[in-house]
Amino acid sequence: MSIAAVVLAACATIEPAPPQATVYFVLDAPLCSSQLPVEFTIDGALVGTDTFRVNLAPNHTTSRAFATSAGQHTLGARVVGGYVWTDTTVTLAAGQIFNDSLPFYCS
Repeated sequence: MSIAAVVLAACATIEPAPPQATVYFVLDAPLCSSQLPVEFTIDGALVGTDTFRVNLAPNHTTSRAFATSAGQHTLGARVVGGYVWTDTTVTLAAGQIFNDSLPFYCS
């Protein structure tokens, strides 16, 4: 009986994790036609990389989803070996989806 009471007490104190926020990085480069390998950071930590393809088949200008906790975060992105976007600081609510726009101009 005492083991069952301990198990029930342990289960009763487990609370589900609050819903996380979701971040997408979106390349905005309407005048480009190229491939851009980009690294993404959240709070200075590298969270992923992707190769954007803009105006090339198949077109790919939105990263996969990156889950993060609710609260204030600094989002960053840079072309591998090249252009660095200015960091964006956002305050995200639990369950919120945020699209970080990455404007890019090709000449």
